[in-house]
Amino acid sequence: MINIVCCGYRSWAINIINQIKDNPKIKLLHVFNSKEEYDLKIQTIEEKVDVILFLGWSWFIKKKITDKFLCLGIHPSDLPNYRGGSPIQHQIINGLKKTKVSLFTINEKLDEGDIWLKQDLDLSGENIEVIFKEIEKSSISLFNNFFDLYPNINPIKQDLTKGSYFKRRKPEESRIKIEDLKNKPLKEIYNTIRCLTAPYPNAYIEDSKGNRLYLNDVRYVEN
Repeated sequence: MINIVCCGYRSWAINIINQIKDNPKIKLLHVFNSKEEYDLKIQTIEEKVDVILFLGWSWFIKKKITDKFLCLGIHPSDLPNYRGGSPIQHQIINGLKKTKVSLFTINEKLDEGDIWLKQDLDLSGENIEVIFKEIEKSSISLFNNFFDLYPNINPIKQDLTKGSYFKRRKPEESRIKIEDLKNKPLKEIYNTIRCLTAPYPNAYIEDSKGNRLYLNDVRYVEN
C-alpha cells in the first residue's frame, strides 16, 4: 500500500484526485485544495507518507519539504521540452498536436527533476476545456501506471542540455495585432485563440483608443 498526499486546487486536478483515490494500491491520507491549507498542515502530518503528488500547483515547494518527502508533479509537456510556464499555450501556438504528460520529481529547480513516467497527450481539442479533459485522462492513466510499478521503478535524469524553457505568458501577450492578422498564418491565429479560452486571459484585438474585442471561441474550417 502506497501512502499518498495530494495537492491540487484546479477543477481538473480535483477530478484527477477523485478518479485515482479508489485505486486499491494506494491509501489517500490527505488532500490539500489550497495553499493556505497546505502551508498550515503539511508539516504536521503524522502518518508515514510515501509520495506527495502536486497537480497543477502554482507555487514553489520549499526545499525542506522536497528533502523530507518524495514530491512528484505532472507537467503537460514531453520534458525536458517546454519546461517552465504556460507549457500548453506555448506548445499549441508552436503548432504541436501531440505531446506528453510527464511525471517528475519536484526539487528546488523548476521542472528539472528526474522523470518517472510519461503518457501521451492530445492537444488538438478545440478549446482549453477539451484539452483539460485530455490532461485528466492522460494523468489518471499515468498515475495508475505509476502505482502499479512503485516502488520497483527508477526515475531517469533529464538531459538539460536538450529541450527548451519558456516563461509564463502574461495577459498582454494575449493581444492579436493587426500586423499578426496580415502576416501570420491563419492556423497560427486559430491556435493562439483556442489555447487562450477560459479560464485563461482570452485573446483580444485592441483599437487605437484601447477598446478591446475579446475572442472567447474560434472555429477553423479547412478547405
